[in-house]
Amino acid sequence: MAGTYLLEVNLCLALVILLYRAAFRRLTFFAANRLYLLFGMVFSILAPALRLPLWPGQWEQPSGVAARFFPEYALVEGIAGDSPQAYGSGFSQTLWIIYGCIAAWHLYKLFADIFAVARLIRKYPSRKLGTVRLVLVDNEIPASSFFNYIFINQNLPDNASLRTCIAHELVHCRQGHSGDWLLVRLLSACCWFNPLMRFWREAITVNHEFIADAQAARQAGRFRYTHLLLNLSSSTQISPLHYFSYYGQIKSRIIMLHQTPSRAVSRLRFLAAVPLAALMLLFFSCEIPGGEANNISEYLNKDLVGMWENMNRITINDNDGKTPRDFPERSGDVKVCLSKLELRADGRFEMRDAGNASKLTGTWQSNSAGNAVQLFCNNEKTGTSVIALELEGDSDGSIAAWQHYSADEKLSAGHVFYEYKKL
Repeated sequence: MAGTYLLEVNLCLALVILLYRAAFRRLTFFAANRLYLLFGMVFSILAPALRLPLWPGQWEQPSGVAARFFPEYALVEGIAGDSPQAYGSGFSQTLWIIYGCIAAWHLYKLFADIFAVARLIRKYPSRKLGTVRLVLVDNEIPASSFFNYIFINQNLPDNASLRTCIAHELVHCRQGHSGDWLLVRLLSACCWFNPLMRFWREAITVNHEFIADAQAARQAGRFRYTHLLLNLSSSTQISPLHYFSYYGQIKSRIIMLHQTPSRAVSRLRFLAAVPLAALMLLFFSCEIPGGEANNISEYLNKDLVGMWENMNRITINDNDGKTPRDFPERSGDVKVCLSKLELRADGRFEMRDAGNASKLTGTWQSNSAGNAVQLFCNNEKTGTSVIALELEGDSDGSIAAWQHYSADEKLSAGHVFYEYKKL
């Protein structure tokens, strides 16, 4: 299940970021964009873990809806490691080892970046400024921040520039932008194979800068603030830091500073997130009836899971004047209960005879009351046949199974009663 869950998380992340790039990224509703991105990340993690019935009382294996809409889905599950029978457990384990090694490397780089920031904090003097600390750095590090630490160059050209840079970084600190960035870095490490994760990193960081720029520009003035961005632009970067003037974002930040504010009616675009969330729940969380068996019974009674052995058999012929039957028949169709019955937790069953190689396999389900079981057997000659089992003596672990034979031109109708005990 881990492989399926990982793939579903990445599909959700892809849908969320594609909608953002198509509909929201050019809007000036920066706070709303940030909420959308944060909610999208959290929802993408949680939605595939939820299990919701599409209709009350009817259930199927996880990811049933997605498997029906995408026939290739089962193939992907095998590659992800959920079907070792199809691809071999060795191949599956090899894939997981490769995935784990690359994910561990990305996590190592993230923690190395954090330790680099910690070294900067220890290396340079700092002083308290309200709820944050100013770390007074030299030209090695441009104005930047990490949680409640602001890295500021004491050699800025004038006090106004110094105040503007601090005002910008204070926005990052007060709104906790570093937490957003660490979350997207952790997701990128776990989802390193997803090519759209670079769009997530870009969207998170650029949106943070738009938020801080908007507030700092109101204090300093847009044109003066733009001039300061150009003067202090830098191509040096330590990943976890929010840089005041990271060169790769300067152009988009200046464009957004001078862009006409989006009209209020454009907020209606965010309603598109509602059907997207509904579709994600439908495809990755909801479960639907699994086929013919579900039309007859609804539940798997877990108390029935285990091995059952035939302890007794009674044959009864109808008194209809025809030739009595010789029970049990083995004519190729499912007309016999063999000596041992195994009911498995995955919804499969197997009946086999201790005296020979005869065997029946298929699926099983119990009714909602838990007092009857039906076995659905696939037979090449007759198609799907059904064996009905009626449960009796629940306290002593017994199952009573009735087999019914219709009369034909020569043989009489008849019935066979089997009693199974749980081993």
